[in-house]
Amino acid sequence: MKNIEDLLQKMPQYHADREGEEISLTEEEIQRIHQKTMQKIQGETKAESKVVKHPSFWRKYYKPLAAAAAACIVCMAGATAFAAFGLDDSIKNFFQINDNKSQQTAEKLTTNVESSTEANGIKLDLTQTIGDQSGFYAVINASGVKDVPYTLTFQNTDLSITGKDGANYDYTVDDITSSAVDNGITKFPLLVSGVNREGADVNINGSHIVLSLQNIGYRNEHNKFVTLQEGDWKLSWDYQTNAEPERITVDKKISLMDSQGLWTDLTISPLSLTAHFKITKQGKTYFTEKEWNKYEKSDRLVVQFTDGSRIDSRYEDILTESWGSEKKEGYKRIGFHQIVDTKAIASVTFGGRTITLHQSEANDKRIRLSSNAAKCYVELPESVASIVTLKEQKDAKNIDFGCSESTVTFIGKRGGARMPLFTIHRLKGSFSRSEMEDLNPMMTYIDFHNGYTYTIDYGECQTEAQLREFSDIMNRYITNILPFFEYMD
Repeated sequence: MKNIEDLLQKMPQYHADREGEEISLTEEEIQRIHQKTMQKIQGETKAESKVVKHPSFWRKYYKPLAAAAAACIVCMAGATAFAAFGLDDSIKNFFQINDNKSQQTAEKLTTNVESSTEANGIKLDLTQTIGDQSGFYAVINASGVKDVPYTLTFQNTDLSITGKDGANYDYTVDDITSSAVDNGITKFPLLVSGVNREGADVNINGSHIVLSLQNIGYRNEHNKFVTLQEGDWKLSWDYQTNAEPERITVDKKISLMDSQGLWTDLTISPLSLTAHFKITKQGKTYFTEKEWNKYEKSDRLVVQFTDGSRIDSRYEDILTESWGSEKKEGYKRIGFHQIVDTKAIASVTFGGRTITLHQSEANDKRIRLSSNAAKCYVELPESVASIVTLKEQKDAKNIDFGCSESTVTFIGKRGGARMPLFTIHRLKGSFSRSEMEDLNPMMTYIDFHNGYTYTIDYGECQTEAQLREFSDIMNRYITNILPFFEYMD
């Protein structure tokens, strides 16, 4: 499936910058573009009657190649026997595998693959895949590629999956971009979710995968593809996994937006978590902005870990979901940033209901710190909240964005050292993620809410004293603060 968020961002550029490239959309994608357009009306226009398309039909947020600390929903592919072996560095980096326990778990979920193709002096080898039954992450090694100072990609990609039942699932893969060059080998990571073109959640274990690629190059500042080396390559392999996700029966009534449903079960693996549900009473199709803000929280999937950390579907790079229909069960899947011990999951919240799985080990309760200026609050561990003071500023001028803003800075004071841990900005007006990155790349986009764009920027330890007192706090708590962020209005 195509990345609808990217399509929306690029639509104004297609005619001017991508002449000769055919853009075809399925009915489902057209529907999703319409839905996303309506959601953008909420955040990017000031019309008198703002409406938001209800996410009742189909939504899929998919950033497949964030090669660093991206969450992922993956499955394992391969044709050779499972055995202990050295993990590819791309897999280690993608899943942040940096200890023996996580490496051992990863090796059980990883398969060596022997699939090669060569054209015009360039050889592609697919060597390893890792995953569970919901998708797969693979690493393509390319030899013979020119050494150029660009992030490389392929002009055309096509992925075909044939299931054990003989059904064909066609996908349009997002750009497969280079992540590193190691001893003359250019590495291209690939991430694919187990979702067919109708949006159904498919178990692709035992499927046959065919990946077709054409021409290597890069996209210039006008998003036009520049060919560096021509060629046609095809990789194929049989997909299999020994991952055995745990299925937990839930059978709880839930509220999703203004609809009513039944949370049927939960499926968990070391790499992903999926909530399956049925809609028993369908709500409205369109929401006002006020209604959207009222109901949005119920659509989140939140995973709480026994150590007190949390992930929230609002801030995950890869989130796959389908509202389902009267005949088809809906689902919402979230990926993990790391290989996860499933026993470390304390609870899961979805549709206003929380399911407890394991006892929490965190003794440091969370304290809510609120800002009236920025109209938001965060929850910090008591040990951290006790050393934090707030510095608020209201209706100031933001030079970068050319608008007024209100801010709150969370300042830590400990051991004679003082430093801003993070600052939340409440910018008046709507700014897209790409606009924000251009105007101030130090900021991280949070969301648009009630006429304001929220962003966050994180402090950095500048002195030895700050490193001594705050480096552990920054790494352990502050980098994971957004799942504990909420609006006050």
